[in-house]
Order: sequence, then C-alpha cells, then structure tokens
Amino acid sequence: MKKVIFSIFLLSSLTYAEVDEFTKFKNEYFKGIEQEKKAFAEYKKQIEEEFKLYKKIVNEEFKKYKEEILKYWDKPEITNKKTYVEYSKDFKTKKVVNFETGEIKVEIISDKKPDITTFGKELFSLATETKKEAFKKDKLTQNIEKKLKQKVKHIKTSNVNDSLVAGDLITGEKNPTPEKVKKSVISLLKSGKIEKRKAKNGKYIFSFKAKLPPRRILVKAKYYKPLAEKHARKYKLRPELILAIIHTESTFNPMARSYVPAYGLMQIVPQTAGKDTTKYLYGKPILLSPSYLYNDKNNILIGSTYFYLLYYRYWRGIKDPVSRLYCAIASYNTGAGNVARAFTGTTSIKRAVRVINRMSPSEVYFTLKRKLPYKETRIYLEKVVKRMRIYQQI
Repeated sequence: MKKVIFSIFLLSSLTYAEVDEFTKFKNEYFKGIEQEKKAFAEYKKQIEEEFKLYKKIVNEEFKKYKEEILKYWDKPEITNKKTYVEYSKDFKTKKVVNFETGEIKVEIISDKKPDITTFGKELFSLATETKKEAFKKDKLTQNIEKKLKQKVKHIKTSNVNDSLVAGDLITGEKNPTPEKVKKSVISLLKSGKIEKRKAKNGKYIFSFKAKLPPRRILVKAKYYKPLAEKHARKYKLRPELILAIIHTESTFNPMARSYVPAYGLMQIVPQTAGKDTTKYLYGKPILLSPSYLYNDKNNILIGSTYFYLLYYRYWRGIKDPVSRLYCAIASYNTGAGNVARAFTGTTSIKRAVRVINRMSPSEVYFTLKRKLPYKETRIYLEKVVKRMRIYQQI
C-alpha cells in the first residue's frame, strides 16, 4: 500500500514523458528484485543438493577406507573426535593418540618382534609431526577433499596450519626442541610396554603402549587461548566458554572428525553450523571443506560465530543471560529445535522462550538436564558448564 501511495505522489508532480520514464524505471527495478529472488532460490537449491553430495562422498570414502584397513587389521581404527590415528602407506604400522585417556600407542604388523628403537623412531616422528603433514598423509581426508573439489562447485578450501598434532602432549611444551622431543620419547619408551597378538596372514601385531603426561590438555588449552580470546572479544562471549566447548567437542584433538561429518577442534558440521555461519559471514551459505576446517583459525572462527548466532539471535528473547547461555550451549550440541522441545514438547523457539522467561536459571538448567531429548546433550551441557570454571583459571 505504501509503494502505491508513493508512486501516485511522484506521478502527480511529473510530466507525461517523465511519467513514462518513471514507469519504465519502476518496472525494471521490481523485475530486477524478482530476478535476484529467483537466482537466490536457485542458489539455495544447488547448495542443498551439494550438501547431499558432500555427505554421500564422505560415506563412500569412509567405507572404502575401512575396507582397506581390514585387509591388514582385525578392526578399522579411524581418527574420531577424541582419538588421532595414522597408518603408514603400506598400512602395516599404526600410530594412535587418545586425547581423552592420555594413551599413546604404536602397533606394527610383522613376523618378528621389532627392536625398541623402531618404536622410538615412530614415536619421534609422531612427536614432530605438524597438522599440515598429518593432513597430507591422511588418505581418507585427502580423497574426500579431492572429490569435493572435483564435484562440488560452492566449496571453500584453505591451507592447514603447521601447529603440532601431538608433540606438545608428549613433551609438555608448545614448541619443543628436537632434544626435548628425544628425551620425552626415551621417557615414554621406559614407561611403556610391548604386547603381542596374532594378526591376519599368519603374522603378529606388536603393540607398544604408554601414558602421556597428566597435564597434557592444559598445554593444548594455553596454545589455543589467544584465538579463543580474540573471537570472544569479537562476539561478546567468554574465552573460557570457547575453550570449554573445544575440550568437550574434541579434547583439543586438532585432527578430530566424525562420520556426521564434523571436523576440527569445535567439530563443525558443514550442513548445520557451517551453513548458518557462512550465510552470516559471507552473505550466503557455502560448503566448508576438511582443509578449511582443519585450519585452527577458521575452525574457531566458525565455531565462535555459530555460538554467537545461537546466543544473540536464536535465543535473543531469553531475558536472563545465564538461562540463555544454558540454552545456547545445549543448542550447540543438538540444535535449537531440540532444546525448545525440552520446554514445550515442540520445536517452537518462541513458545520455549515464553516458558523459559518464567523460570529461574537453575530451573532452566535442571529442566534441560531432565528433559533434553538426548542423553549425550544432557551430559554435554554439564561438562561445558563445569569446564568453564576450570578455564577461568588459566
């Protein structure tokens, strides 16, 4: 109605020739808007199809990789959220770092027991390995990245940075010298033990296991603290919140991944967090490749941006900041719709906000602990809240 009144007002003050020109301009203007809407709708359709293709590529490559591992090993041990796993080119040597339990393991398939120095060399290699090197060696991720570049048009890639994968855990230092690495490896060799079990093809698996230093996670947290502080300032968040989420998502495993798929420190899922944040950051949703999300700066940027959207946009109607924080933390794990369901039985955020605003923060927390649809999210919320208190101290 306002557009019509505005047009009539303008027309009343123009000559016939000017009216004709104005009409042409108006028609072209609104035609352009319709074309933009149509183009964006087509873009969104393409992106949705590419998200499906992304998932298909990941599933296919995971399946192939598992089958390849099973030719040599009794079970397919693959890098996940809390564990980093690396195989040699011939798949006869496997190195494993469990970031959660603090166990490090080197396994070798052989018909005779390897010398202790062989295990030492593998541990030294692991302790000096950077993320960039690990990414290049990772056959599964390389295949996924390659296929995405070939088949997906709207994909954002990046360079993987040179930070250590596990060397800081092994030595207790962010940038250890070769001498420090050597001493730490010798210490591991002395504290660990070698076990033997049968392998396929009549050979044996010789397994070396040892425990990493107990303060390993603190070393990682201090390394990532400057990035957490940077994005906390940008988005009016708390750095201890970002560190607590990283700890809970990946236990600071920089090569973390899952079948979802999700990648990196803050376990970014391209189809959910990646979709929302790229639309906010770049004006339209874009697919994020493994190489983009294995870059620490990118990963923490996307994770922090997603939390900002959850806290300041999805749940902006919640008046109490603590209640809003609890809902945003749970949403990071399970989505805002599932959090709303805990309060109303529906996915309506508006309805949930009305209920939440009649509750105290403690009532909100315990409602989430009792009624969130998934046990994983109930545990997740509790862990993040507790770990925030810990990371206030570093």
